[in-house]
Amino acid sequence: MVMKQSHSLHDVPIFGKLSPSELKLVTDISKTKRYKKNQIIFLEGETFQGFYIVLAGQVKVYRLDGDGKEILLNRVDPFSSFAESVLFSKSHFHNSCAQAVEDSTVLFVPREEFAALMSQNLAFAIRISEALGVQLAKLDRKIGMLASSVDERVAKYLLNEVQLNNSIRLPEPFFSLSIHKKDLATHLGIASETFSRTLKKLKEERVIREVSKNMFVTNLKKLRKLAED
Repeated sequence: MVMKQSHSLHDVPIFGKLSPSELKLVTDISKTKRYKKNQIIFLEGETFQGFYIVLAGQVKVYRLDGDGKEILLNRVDPFSSFAESVLFSKSHFHNSCAQAVEDSTVLFVPREEFAALMSQNLAFAIRISEALGVQLAKLDRKIGMLASSVDERVAKYLLNEVQLNNSIRLPEPFFSLSIHKKDLATHLGIASETFSRTLKKLKEERVIREVSKNMFVTNLKKLRKLAED
């Protein structure tokens, strides 16, 4: 399949180091698929047949806990991949669910054909493996966060955000909330009410303060301790 968007696939983390000719090899074996808003792309436990690149729209990747509660793992925007974590595992089944948040177009990359490309081109395989390792490390950190306590989870999130905002060395490190708190709670796998109570407690203990959509850390030492508990 020939895609006019081939040059944009360089923005996809696992394809970022590929040459134009290598990107074309990928698009030639891939198929474009369209999903309506709220349409399920795959469910946990279904047979893994390949991974996906979002071309337009947005997809959420999630798991269900023992009570059937949705735990959001990721919201995937255009030119980001999902389901690639199963690619080199011994599993033949999806370890999460995926659903279109809005009308979406994705590029489906079939597992067998992609594996054949890698077996035929060592340099290609090395570049993909290196990039995939970075992606899997990020996913492992997210899963580890979900296994921690609520206070620890929120503290780790706050620390990570001020670090990403390059404000950690300021007297009051800060960052701007880019999503609604309800969505953020879902992202952290916390009930919205519990998340609100946790933020309120941190404010009362003067660990953080909030001005409009900006979150300031007023006691970095205590926040770090909470993140390590």
